[in-house]
Amino acid sequence: MSARRTAPMKRGVTHWISRVVLACSALAVLAMPFYAGWKYYTFRRDVTPQVAVPVAKLDRATQASFTAGGAKLPETAAPVVLTFHDINPKSESPYIITPQAFDEQLTALEEAGYRSLTTDEFVDYLKGGPAPKRSVYMTFDDGTNGLWVYGDRILAKHHMHAASYLISGRVDHNRPYYLSWEEISRMAASGRWDFQDHTFDLHWRGAVDAEGAQASALANRLWLPAEKRIETVGEYTARINKDISTSLETMAAHGLPKPLMFAYPFSETSERANLPVPGPSLQGMLEQTFAATLTDVSKRELPASRRAAGVRQVQRLEVYQRTTAKDLLDQIAQWTLVPPVADDPLNQPESWVHNDGTQAKEIGALTGAGPYPGSNGYVSAEYLPLTSADWNDYSTEATVEDLADDNNIGLTVRSGSGDPLTVSLSRSNVSIFRGVGDKREQVATKALVAQPKHKLKVTVNGSVTKVLVDDRTELTWTSKVEGTEATGGIGLSVRNGTNGTHWPKFSALKVSQTPPSTGNGATSLTVAKAVLLDPGAAWESAPGVPSGMKIGGDGLAPQGLALSDYAAYEQARTSGWTKYTVRGTVGRLNTPQVSGAVWVRVGSPDAISVEVSRRGVRVLTGSADNRKVVETRGLADADHHDITITVGSQATWITVDGSVHFQLAAKGETGGVAFSAYRDVTRHAWPTARNFKVVPAEVL
Repeated sequence: MSARRTAPMKRGVTHWISRVVLACSALAVLAMPFYAGWKYYTFRRDVTPQVAVPVAKLDRATQASFTAGGAKLPETAAPVVLTFHDINPKSESPYIITPQAFDEQLTALEEAGYRSLTTDEFVDYLKGGPAPKRSVYMTFDDGTNGLWVYGDRILAKHHMHAASYLISGRVDHNRPYYLSWEEISRMAASGRWDFQDHTFDLHWRGAVDAEGAQASALANRLWLPAEKRIETVGEYTARINKDISTSLETMAAHGLPKPLMFAYPFSETSERANLPVPGPSLQGMLEQTFAATLTDVSKRELPASRRAAGVRQVQRLEVYQRTTAKDLLDQIAQWTLVPPVADDPLNQPESWVHNDGTQAKEIGALTGAGPYPGSNGYVSAEYLPLTSADWNDYSTEATVEDLADDNNIGLTVRSGSGDPLTVSLSRSNVSIFRGVGDKREQVATKALVAQPKHKLKVTVNGSVTKVLVDDRTELTWTSKVEGTEATGGIGLSVRNGTNGTHWPKFSALKVSQTPPSTGNGATSLTVAKAVLLDPGAAWESAPGVPSGMKIGGDGLAPQGLALSDYAAYEQARTSGWTKYTVRGTVGRLNTPQVSGAVWVRVGSPDAISVEVSRRGVRVLTGSADNRKVVETRGLADADHHDITITVGSQATWITVDGSVHFQLAAKGETGGVAFSAYRDVTRHAWPTARNFKVVPAEVL
């Protein structure tokens, strides 16, 4: 009896379970279209469709001109940082470029031999790494949707990379103007983008006084209307720190690496803010978190350079809607650092920039050709102010005429540095002034034999500046600053007489490199005692910056995620080296895009590097920060090549694989040895230098 009752009960439970399962399945089938629709809606809400890549409207002749122009540029140099804002085909804003223009600009960069850097690679340079091969660092401010819709596919077409500086609090808001986090995730996964900081939500202008004057909310203490006062320094500091920490937390919460760089909103930095001095600076606060900051407007020239790296602030070249592809290449060339060599800069009017408040384009007032600014006045201009940021160890020679008792000329050196110096020369007196404008102070002076014409020579070596007039009268000044803060180019000025008729003039001018200063106290090291692969030797990627290469055993091996690496052997102790032979095998040349170079005469303005890849060799001259190609040959395809270089006082002899030979004339340059390595992408293994040795040589 109980068994019969139990069976129906079991069937009943099973029956109801089956009915529930069937009902759930039916509901799932019915809900599927709604779920798919919801997913499609959120996808379309969060991911704007991308637009097809435009076709560049550049004919072959134009593209060939870009290639030819690139051949005239240095092979290695400090990267130029570019500022873009947004990409849109219909905007009338002068700051927003069209997809067509962006594609043409990248085409021009590609044809001219430029590659684009990641933020990691750019920061590696700022921290003392070697100057990369010809490159730009492309930045986009604000994090706008045009980067995903238009820019991403154009970058993919040209195999380039860019950095988006996010206002992280505005991501996913005011769509579709700003990017969504989903779009950012896809961009980051592509490897074409990295993401940096542009504040959490302080990219706006607010009142900074009772009258309502507007300025950057990041760079300024704000006016508190309810309390009828301005923020205290403590309140301002707390507000800024909270914004930055919130920005970092927000980006981390969405899977982005910690940003390395920060871009100032409106390019308003501490120097244009209402923070009290002395007191905390915005730049100082940001340096606690970021490797460096970016600005489009700077009180002094700070292109990407050793000088900019020293102050941890970099000036960018801004790209506008009106900027053509040719304009962009021309402007980048004007920002590319060059060595201090100029045989006749007075015949290069396009290379001078007036800093006397005028918009003059000519320099005739400096050379006696006119025009002059009225009856009484002053004229001054700087030579290549952007590209001379790292100038040091150079000599400027000038001939000055038409000096009278009531006029004078000025020759400025270390322009843009932390201690600019101006040599003032009159008919009967020479003086050194430090500083600029009304803050100049005289630090040295001497009387001269009065005459209307003088020869002037000013030599800059390290922190020491020497002045020589007419080959007999000397003045010397040691700058209060050292290193990168003591570097800079030259400027000229003329001041007329009291009656407005006596204008002096520069009739000749020349700039040339000089041997680096050896006043560092380092004990010299002879070639005979040198052991290149001594693990305890001082190898440096830049003066004072230890190399990260693994050194020892039978070779040197670069490390890390950069695309270029450089290490100079005991540079402070080998500056006088000559008559030696260096040998080494550059190996692990696994692809044609990987190369390694052995260097000689390191420290000389005309250092020589022999760079080999799988199928070729190039001989280059110049410093690690600025090289040019002088010879090139093909080689038998191999994953390693042997290099032998002999350095004499009159020539340098080069042999590759025992069969390819070069000979370069020498002018008495001296210096030691180095090794550098290059690769096109980080997934390629680094080349290495094996059996790296140096021995004395009996040569002329």
